[in-house]
Amino acid sequence: MANPSIKFPSLSLPNLKFPSAQIRGIDLTNFDLKKNVEAARENTKRALELATNLTRDVAYITVGSGVLAFQQAQVRRREVTATVQSRIPSSFGDVTAAGAAVSARVASIANSAKDAAEKIIDRASKQVSETVVSMRTKIAPSA
Repeated sequence: MANPSIKFPSLSLPNLKFPSAQIRGIDLTNFDLKKNVEAARENTKRALELATNLTRDVAYITVGSGVLAFQQAQVRRREVTATVQSRIPSSFGDVTAAGAAVSARVASIANSAKDAAEKIIDRASKQVSETVVSMRTKIAPSA
């Protein structure tokens, strides 16, 4: 494939005049572009290092604050746990003691009820025996 040739029309600007400008107070005779470009590169490099260090410091502060908050929550949790556990054994002991007292009282009442029932049964048995004997004595002579 052949490259097409392109011709541009000629442009002439015969009446174009550039105004002459004089800038006073600026002396560019000793201006070193290479030195200024190197200084700009160094400044940019320092600015990037500062931004990187600032970002790293912010990240460290954020993580450190999070760790401290978590540790403080752990301390509070342990304090609450200790408070609750300090109250539970006495409450548990109170419940155990109350349970033992109730159990002893129930056993005492049960024993009293058993004794009362035995007495009632003995009396009832004795009365039934006496009644049977009395009835036999009354029925036997007439027979």
